[in-house]
Amino acid sequence: MKKLSAFAAGALAALLLAGCSERTITGTLTVPGDAAARTFTMEGDDGRTYAVTLTEDAPVAAWPEDTRADDLYTGRWPALRLSVTGRLRLFGGKPLALTAASAQIDAARQPEDLPLADGTPLAVWQGSFDREYSLPDGTVLLEERLGGKAADAVEGVPGLTKEAGENILAFYERQGILYDLPAQLEAAWAAYSEKGEGFDPYTLGQEVNLSAENDSTLWLTTTVTLPLGGGVVTEEQFSAAFDKASGEALAPGDLFTRTGGELAAALLDAAAITGEPRRSEMLAAFDERRVVFRPDALEVFFPGGAVPSEETALILGLDYTDGVKALLRPRALPSA
Repeated sequence: MKKLSAFAAGALAALLLAGCSERTITGTLTVPGDAAARTFTMEGDDGRTYAVTLTEDAPVAAWPEDTRADDLYTGRWPALRLSVTGRLRLFGGKPLALTAASAQIDAARQPEDLPLADGTPLAVWQGSFDREYSLPDGTVLLEERLGGKAADAVEGVPGLTKEAGENILAFYERQGILYDLPAQLEAAWAAYSEKGEGFDPYTLGQEVNLSAENDSTLWLTTTVTLPLGGGVVTEEQFSAAFDKASGEALAPGDLFTRTGGELAAALLDAAAITGEPRRSEMLAAFDERRVVFRPDALEVFFPGGAVPSEETALILGLDYTDGVKALLRPRALPSA
């Protein structure tokens, strides 16, 4: 009996210790809480219901764009995904009582669903770095990554005037999104309808990053992520060059001593691409926007399918040899 009592006491002590330790619970808030009492009820991802009370000094972080800490109580969003850190009250019945030392809003369901062509509604969840499109049963059909924007890319460029920065941002405003979201959602829906439980969510995204610069020129690269199905993605890249003083976009002729087909042939010569039909296919697929400037090399990008003899996307890396430099105007050599 003594051994049993000792075991029971030890088990009880462990249970109480577990109850006193902080833990993070994730879940969904669908009904606004009570702002005065700092309370709300959350449906946990573990299938349990939690009655949450925020301590008086508990911080609340709201990460998704346009969300606020008081959205726990406002009802501005149909639902919120939350992470709450705190201590559970043991033996408190249901729902489980959780005293929270902090909380954060991870995603907000948008007020309007997005319908597919056949009328199937998709819930749109806005996170801090992504946007999810989910079927009525909660299955994520597609994740749209919200990568770096042009404003982030030029923010830290030394010496860039406000006017020049505004002109660069205007260029990217005109460029917009370079993928077809509705078409990708339809493709993801078709793949899900075919595979069912074996379906992997599609991934889509676009971001703009600074790729190179010198005293007079700034290069930004747009990277587009496209799904190939089965959790596999491919990337496409587009380069744009800007006059650093004015922010105006530069034409290929401002950067290269040759343009169009002559430039393509010269770059393939520099890469020693002579075999057929590969060379002819690459000449036909060449796009000056896909010549990406890096501090130590040029990258000539050919997306998947552009070169029929290649099974995947192709990138040619060209060091700044004397031959490559001869193709560049003086302003077009990046600083190392």
